[in-house]
Amino acid sequence: MNTQTTTVENHRQGLNRRLVTFLFLAGIFLGALDHGIVGPALSTIFTTFQVSSSWGVWSFTIYTLVFAISIPVLAKLSDRFGRKETFQFGIAAFALGSLIAALAPNFLVFLLGRAVQAVGAGGIFPITAAQIAATYPPEERGKAMGWIGIAFGSGTILGPLAGGWIISSWDWQWIFLINLPLSVIIFLLMGRYKPVQQTVKQPVDWMGIALLGGVIFSAMTGISSGNGWLLLIALALLLALVRIERKQTDPVLNVSYFTNPHSLFVLLASLVSGFVMAAANTLLPLYSETVLGLAKGASGVSIIPLAIATMTASLAGGILTDKWGASRVLLGGFLLTAISGLSLAFAVDGMILYLITIVLMGFGIGVIVGAPLNILILRAAAPREMGAAVGYVSLFRSMGSTLGPTVAGLMLDRFADGFSYLYSISALASLLGLLLIGALLKSRVEN
Repeated sequence: MNTQTTTVENHRQGLNRRLVTFLFLAGIFLGALDHGIVGPALSTIFTTFQVSSSWGVWSFTIYTLVFAISIPVLAKLSDRFGRKETFQFGIAAFALGSLIAALAPNFLVFLLGRAVQAVGAGGIFPITAAQIAATYPPEERGKAMGWIGIAFGSGTILGPLAGGWIISSWDWQWIFLINLPLSVIIFLLMGRYKPVQQTVKQPVDWMGIALLGGVIFSAMTGISSGNGWLLLIALALLLALVRIERKQTDPVLNVSYFTNPHSLFVLLASLVSGFVMAAANTLLPLYSETVLGLAKGASGVSIIPLAIATMTASLAGGILTDKWGASRVLLGGFLLTAISGLSLAFAVDGMILYLITIVLMGFGIGVIVGAPLNILILRAAAPREMGAAVGYVSLFRSMGSTLGPTVAGLMLDRFADGFSYLYSISALASLLGLLLIGALLKSRVEN
């Protein structure tokens, strides 16, 4: 979208651009806060519903699966019905899911509430990046998208702290009820926004949506459980999906994104970024307990520098993207995560080196999951497909995040020094990211 179009949109939107951006970012913060705030209340929730931890883990599993499915679907529908409308739907669904979870009479209804929450989150996260791309000129998009990382990082850090405070002072239901007034405020203020968006006037690809949901569910469940049959089902559904989508006038899965080297390299890099992020965020507390001998409470606190570095790098990476270009910034990010992975695998033997390493890892993660990849995929997208394009990046990152803990579990189960193998693989994945972005940069230079 060119600058002239952006100016017209801002002139007619009813709210100034900064306030609109703030509302979208508030949605990101709310979703990130909820993801972390539930953790401290899990044992109390399990006790209330009298379920075991093996059954109770579905409170996260169902959220992750439904979120992954809803990301590309709602991102695509935002191009059909409008970003504002899809975002408001996401906020409303998130609030409804929170209410269902808080008032649930049993664990199955509680899981239903978590699923509805996840649908809502799928209408918040990818839409925000597409909104920024549509309302900021190219030279300002990186910095603006960097604020997404600030909002997400703030919610991620404050979530467990808020959850611990709430659970120690009130009933666990307030973990979810606190979302309601915030959601109402965001929803009502967003109602004053009057965007000018060129939407797609084509029939909704319901068959494609159903098949895509089946592919994502089968693939992610197969990866997390190590079930080969589910992966075969995912492959069969994918082949059927591609065949059908080639004939659709407005497919939910645009096959050209996977035949165009530019967009394909970006999506594969996003898959790698999700893997590296999950390997770091999920396993570092256990790493610090096992390798450094920290107590459980201290191990959780020890990764705060990683979160702060990730949040800081997200904004810095966006600013540098505007100055140096997305590809060059990504090369730096993947280089940092590769060096940090090798350090965790072979070098860390004390607290000082550990803290230095996770700060470097945090800076790298903040870059590779931040603005640059969104900027790159948007270069390959038509203006009317901004939502769908960002949705694909988010989907591949989610799949990489699912793959990370699965590989980690295999390494830790099979090898006494499983962490060395895990972070060696993480470093190799970062090197793959370097190769993908390097090839992308080379092809652009040659062209």
